[in-house]
Amino acid sequence: MATTSSAHHVFIITGANRGLGRAIAKAVADGSEGAGETRHLLLVGRNKQALEAAGADVVNSYTRVRIVGDVDFSEPPQRATERVVENLKEVMSELIQQNRPSSAAEMRIRLTLVQNAGTLSDLAKTVDQYDGDEVSTYTAVNFVSFAALTAGFLAFAKACAHADRIAIVNISSLLAVKAFANWGLYAAMKAARDQLLKVVAAENAADSQRIKTLNYAPGPLDGDMQAEVRARVGDAAQRNSYAMMHREKNLVSACATAHVLCGLLDAWEFESGAHIDVFDVAAPSSLSVSAVAAGSSGV
Repeated sequence: MATTSSAHHVFIITGANRGLGRAIAKAVADGSEGAGETRHLLLVGRNKQALEAAGADVVNSYTRVRIVGDVDFSEPPQRATERVVENLKEVMSELIQQNRPSSAAEMRIRLTLVQNAGTLSDLAKTVDQYDGDEVSTYTAVNFVSFAALTAGFLAFAKACAHADRIAIVNISSLLAVKAFANWGLYAAMKAARDQLLKVVAAENAADSQRIKTLNYAPGPLDGDMQAEVRARVGDAAQRNSYAMMHREKNLVSACATAHVLCGLLDAWEFESGAHIDVFDVAAPSSLSVSAVAAGSSGV
């Protein structure tokens, strides 16, 4: 049972069953007591069993967890959006019923959506090798579903009288702002996601201290996706560079970059719509797998 706190913060984290999503969930939970708030984590993904394991890993006296499993972002996007937003509504309703505030001002709840879910494109291909069906399918999973969930979450949050602070985080990439061979579809979708959140920031500029968006590039992470990059990317120079980074343990630790992201959200000083790279905030030497293993990262 979580410790009772007058402050509540609901986090929705997509792709939370492994890798960066799971690391973000752990960092959010670890920071709950220091932030002086009870944090409610909605862990969203396809693999319910893996989500439950992630949830068990993050529970503490200031953190509650709800599993939103069997959500497939390759299915019709509105279906996935409705499932996530319905779970958010249920959590909010439970909080209000438990605390019975006499007015909206008496109970303020922070709402944060972290859009981490996404897939790699076929990194063996160059743009001239794509076909229309491939582009359409990839766009549906990696942008259409992202846009739909952004819209559904934002509409609910803005209409909620108890919402004290609203944040939408896109897990972005250096590839959203810099081109590399063989990353055409992946880079295009990351850039589109960035731009959508910039538009949201512009549309809510008059309320920018309450509603913020953030495009966060976590760095080249050590994990399953990076292993796939090293095995499949068609550009030999990139393969060699990533292989060296992996061999020398200089890839970024998911745990370290997740804590950097949580620090940005807690401080609430970033400009809405900004694209922030982890290396803008922390030195590479403090983020690497080797640094974390040696205990020098401070996370």
